[in-house]
Amino acid sequence: MSLLVAAAELEARRGAAAGPLRPLADSLARDLAPLIADPPFVPHEKARLSRAGGRCPNDGTPLEFDPRSPRAHRCPRCGATAGGESQYRYWLMWYQLWLSERAIHGALLGALRNDVAAAGLARHLLRSYAERYPEYPNADNVLGPSRPFFSTYLESIWLLQICVALDLLETAGIADDVGALVRERVVAPSSALVALYDEGTSNRQAWNVAALLASRLLLGDTRGARDTVRGPSGLEALLRGPLLPDGSWYEGENYHVFAHRALWYGITIAQRNGFAIDPELSERFDRGFALPFVTALPDFTMLARRDSQHGVSLRQWRFAELCELGLARGDDPRLRAALATLYDGAVPRHDTGRATSPGEAERHTPATALDRSDLGWRSLLHARAELPELAGAAPGSALLQSQGLAVLRRDAGRFFVAVDYGESGGGHGHPDRLNLVIADGERRWLDDCGTGSYVDPSLHWYRSTLAHNAPLFDRRSQPRVDGEAMAWEERGAVGWLAARARFGPDTHVERRVVVMPDYVVDELSWRVAAGHALGLPIHVDGSVAGARWAAAPLPGGGGLEDGFDFVQGSERADVEWPARVAADRGAAWVFAPEHSRLWRGVAPGAPGRGDARFHFVETTDERGTVVVVHDPRGVISSAEVRDATIVVCHADGSRHEHGASGTGWHVALSSNGATSSVDLRSTLAVPAATGPAPQAARTALRPPAFVVRRGDRRGLQLVLGENDYRRSEQSWSEAGEPTAVLRVVAGDATLVVEVESRTGAPVILPDGVVNGMDNEHPDVNASGVQLYLILPGIPPRGWLLRPGPDAAARSRPLVPGDARVAATWRPTAAGWTLRAEIPIPPGELRGALGVIVNEIPAGRERRRGQLVLGGATGEWVYLRGDRHDPSRFVGLRIT
Repeated sequence: MSLLVAAAELEARRGAAAGPLRPLADSLARDLAPLIADPPFVPHEKARLSRAGGRCPNDGTPLEFDPRSPRAHRCPRCGATAGGESQYRYWLMWYQLWLSERAIHGALLGALRNDVAAAGLARHLLRSYAERYPEYPNADNVLGPSRPFFSTYLESIWLLQICVALDLLETAGIADDVGALVRERVVAPSSALVALYDEGTSNRQAWNVAALLASRLLLGDTRGARDTVRGPSGLEALLRGPLLPDGSWYEGENYHVFAHRALWYGITIAQRNGFAIDPELSERFDRGFALPFVTALPDFTMLARRDSQHGVSLRQWRFAELCELGLARGDDPRLRAALATLYDGAVPRHDTGRATSPGEAERHTPATALDRSDLGWRSLLHARAELPELAGAAPGSALLQSQGLAVLRRDAGRFFVAVDYGESGGGHGHPDRLNLVIADGERRWLDDCGTGSYVDPSLHWYRSTLAHNAPLFDRRSQPRVDGEAMAWEERGAVGWLAARARFGPDTHVERRVVVMPDYVVDELSWRVAAGHALGLPIHVDGSVAGARWAAAPLPGGGGLEDGFDFVQGSERADVEWPARVAADRGAAWVFAPEHSRLWRGVAPGAPGRGDARFHFVETTDERGTVVVVHDPRGVISSAEVRDATIVVCHADGSRHEHGASGTGWHVALSSNGATSSVDLRSTLAVPAATGPAPQAARTALRPPAFVVRRGDRRGLQLVLGENDYRRSEQSWSEAGEPTAVLRVVAGDATLVVEVESRTGAPVILPDGVVNGMDNEHPDVNASGVQLYLILPGIPPRGWLLRPGPDAAARSRPLVPGDARVAATWRPTAAGWTLRAEIPIPPGELRGALGVIVNEIPAGRERRRGQLVLGGATGEWVYLRGDRHDPSRFVGLRIT
């Protein structure tokens, strides 16, 4: 048994490592030489996530990672050096991953080059981890149980690398006595821990699967390995579900690259060990190698959709390795073309960052010139010894229909337009269906900023519809739905996409984007019930001729990710439509219904680039159309809309008339007395406009489950216990069997909710405390109660209540602007009791109630678990903050 290569295959790779790939082997050996001369330490402490960790205290820039500098960390922007315990504990995350990958480097060089010293380093690291692993505490994690880290997927990456290093040593016959020791003290317990946390269709599950497959094979657990390949959340399920038929991962480009690397391990190990993979799924995986280049922006950076990082250059060694490994499995001309660009030497050469690369948890670096000596260890083991001819045309237009992304390119790829209309992207998705992106060379005309830090409050801005160039209603972010294409045709110089999304039973939006050689016609039409307002953000900063701006507040939905709380300096203008926004050598011509309003404001721009001004068109018409003609190059002299015809005149005198024609789009062209026309159609099979159920339907109230009679002092009494426990690292029994008694009593004008928590002495936060760990409110990591209530005619309400330093309980509304509720608390022998009184209207009421009891013992940084009214069997507490899905509320009847 071997994971990636058998002994005979290893012998063949020795020839490649001594021949065509020798420069790569030499460079990896140079990286490892300082560690052989001075072996690195294996830390005793557990990594820790915090808001301060890993970021410059002056400007928030991610700090450099230097594996030889645990206590001093340099900011690449301002040059300052940061230190302290928070920085060190965050640095440990990168360091542990970096260290485990160095074990692979040592094992591989020992196996391929008979490098005794390198193999000795690998054995030293593995022995050290066998000593240390049981000492790391499995507590205070952020996303799943873990010992060295704070999230399970990080431990999965680390465990996978430990397994690969050990397997290479054993396959080469140079493991000595470390095999049994590492299996017993690291592989078996870590594998059991990872197996606890099934992450479904998340990109992180791909790493869990890869680690479990490798570890179970090393442990001789063939049945467990088979389940890892064939099971409900196993390798085949990931290839068939979240990896879409067009080869793209559903969570966006950044997570596609991350998940695809994990799938490479999974599919390579599975096929190497006799697990047949459906050929269609294997081909789907192979198509995914080219995705970052298919959707790349003109400056050869990755499209920053969803939770992707912004401005990530593809000129990095990881992307060259992606091409090399793809070409090792097939001959995709798109990969040959991309690799030709990566190896063309068109940019200066810088440090590639490979020597400090922290395993498979990438740290992106600036663009640099590359060659094959810059690749990673996987290429030394799997890349072709000799490459085919590297050549190819610039990337063209593409429609990823299962992803729901259209890319149209002009001017040899310099003029770029993308419409993100389809797959919503799950937990890493953004509410940005029908989002429009336009770039001209290195200029971002309409950008997608992706996401910044997960532990900074700005995350909530980047995850709002307002932060995108996408429609929204009533100043609230879109509900999470999928959109669908209606039409697509690409002629080379002229092409279009028509797509639609349904955001509610009576809320339908369609967007038609026509891309010409040097400008874009964008037509957004909608149908909505009376009393609603459509808004369209246009993230272009510029001047509007004739506009009379006046300061005016722009309040919006009170949701955490509606975005309006981030807008500063908002102004409103009285304009005559069309409004021409002149900006950066170009212009956007905006046509809106007569009574529409035009706003502008300032909000966060691309992460790390400060604030930026944007415009916002709003109209209360029940149905209508907004047309925007985007002219980034400044080639248009005038634009107008006559009835249903959009007339665009160029500075050179040519004239284009656009308009819908049945189910197609007609463009009449005239220049120098000559006329012609283009009729765009579609060959797509268009399904009926159904789409997933909108959010309003998903949050409908449950039928009444509990009845409380006014004036009945006994009211309702329930005990929350094992079946209601939402755990973190410890199960309900391991946590000491916490329980809580819930009492609900209705009076003439109040609803009394009392929670008697039998979870031990309360953890009480001082007033004004700041959460230094993440962007959640500090109250979630104290003893307390999350209380939610829906009553007829009243929007959903919620409060987080916690014991205070005095007899009064602290009450924080979960809906901005809502009133606090009166609450008191007192300690008890088994824990504490909290009592809240909520004003309610008279008469019989049918509504819903949500109650969550936060449970945290002394000495922890993050809560240990929750007791949830309505049950929580099999659920985990991670990343839930103070949010609770209204569909989980329990029906309540007050009579």
